[in-house]
Amino acid sequence: MKNGYHIIDAHAHIFPDKIAEKATDGISHFYDLPMQYHGRVSEMLENGAAAGIDSFLICSPATTVSQVYSINAFLASCAAAYPMCTAFGTLHPRSETMEEDFAQLQKLQLHGVKLHPDFQNFPIDDPAAYSMYDMIQSSGLPILMHMGDSRSDLSHPYRLAMVLRQFPKLRIIAAHFGGWGRWKEAHEILQPDGRIRFDTSSSLPFLPVEEIRKLIAHFGAENCFFGVDYPMWDYGEELERFFALELSDAENRMILSENLTNWLEERA
Repeated sequence: MKNGYHIIDAHAHIFPDKIAEKATDGISHFYDLPMQYHGRVSEMLENGAAAGIDSFLICSPATTVSQVYSINAFLASCAAAYPMCTAFGTLHPRSETMEEDFAQLQKLQLHGVKLHPDFQNFPIDDPAAYSMYDMIQSSGLPILMHMGDSRSDLSHPYRLAMVLRQFPKLRIIAAHFGGWGRWKEAHEILQPDGRIRFDTSSSLPFLPVEEIRKLIAHFGAENCFFGVDYPMWDYGEELERFFALELSDAENRMILSENLTNWLEERA
């Protein structure tokens, strides 16, 4: 806890110890940004707890089809070992064994699906991904969708808006306030409704306080989750940035933990 609030990091990437540094270096190179941590589970738990984080939503997107099974097994093992962790599995839209992949994800009792269109190299609204969305929609599981990149439009907010029109019951967490580097477009295109939520990850270091407050007001504090995007940002600094927004006590409670807890319980 910090400042009296129960806190969930709603966006944490983790990797097996033997590949964690290599994977984190790859993320650093992709975004040309330094990483604060190395992506190990033990490091996340230690540093998160020291800063005041109580629970973690852990994930890891499969950048190739062959990674799906092993990543999901790893995430499930971490959730089983650490009760403060809730795991979202992964799928890859180009898999020729999508039904089997999704059956494994469900059998492992993973609580959602993490997709990263820019790492996985597919446009969000690619019709080739529609069978995947249909399966996820039918299950009621949410998708944690990476959103936004100033260098490409694979995860542009307009593509997500198209998918939401095609799949009226699909539940989405639009990461990075709906569009990293595309916050203006996210504000213009994405509207709050019962199916879509937004996390704060990798946004607080880039935007002025007033811009963040405008995004929260637009999307609704009741629709936002606090996320750090471990291993990218320092836990203590991200919490300082969040509390510098000077939101109300009710807004803090909702964003820091209550919203995510309630939304995940809707399907349970």
